[in-house]
Amino acid sequence: MIDLLANLQPIVLIVMLILMYCIENMLPYLGPPPNKKRHYGRNLIISLVSFLLNAVLGTLMVMIVEITAENHWGLLNHIQLPLTIKLLTGILLFDFGSYLTHNLQHKIPFLWRFHRIHHSDNHLNVSSSLRFHPVDVIVSQFIYQCIGVILIGLPITAFVIYGSIAIPLLIMQHSNVRFPRSFERFASLVFATPGWHKIHHSSEQKLTDSHYGDVFTFWDRIFGTWGKKQPHEIEYGLTEFNQDKHHRVGHLLVSPFKKST
Repeated sequence: MIDLLANLQPIVLIVMLILMYCIENMLPYLGPPPNKKRHYGRNLIISLVSFLLNAVLGTLMVMIVEITAENHWGLLNHIQLPLTIKLLTGILLFDFGSYLTHNLQHKIPFLWRFHRIHHSDNHLNVSSSLRFHPVDVIVSQFIYQCIGVILIGLPITAFVIYGSIAIPLLIMQHSNVRFPRSFERFASLVFATPGWHKIHHSSEQKLTDSHYGDVFTFWDRIFGTWGKKQPHEIEYGLTEFNQDKHHRVGHLLVSPFKKST
């Protein structure tokens, strides 16, 4: 079952991208970009790079999870817990590590130069989901996950379950779709829903530096890094990416290495 879930993840990603693309074009929540085809096209190129890089790193990550289990590395390999509790604990600790890493990506200038490419999109939609600089992918999807898996001793089952939740949620969070208010109100008590996550893409720094949780909202609530804005009440993107030329693929890839954008 776990092997099946792991193998289905790339398919789920593609299906979710297509599904949410269709929905947001039929029932858009927010206004579209001035040139929708160009916007989708640019993001698609960046997304393909992220997708291919993730595929390679994902294979390496599975190897690291297996090596961690074989050598009994990490906290959970030295604590006797019922399997269900062990899996749940592993998932929560892994997401907490993701929350901390996301904080560092905003607080450390060097990391922010790469992570801001994801935040630079001023017309959030499903094509924004995988708009990540390759270096950002390596930091958040490989370096952190390697460290997190080894320190936590994350079981392969927990790793696959977490990914199976995070992938469709990632696509939903960035799609230009308005979900029912009742869904947002109750689901956001636990999960980083689309309405919750979109606040993280605000052009206002106070809001950009909030709503860090990738899957769960516990950490933002515990540490006070959340607010009560609604997606239609904010402007998206970053002021240093306020011209069309700043969103060209070449500029997005080289801008972190420049002194100014």
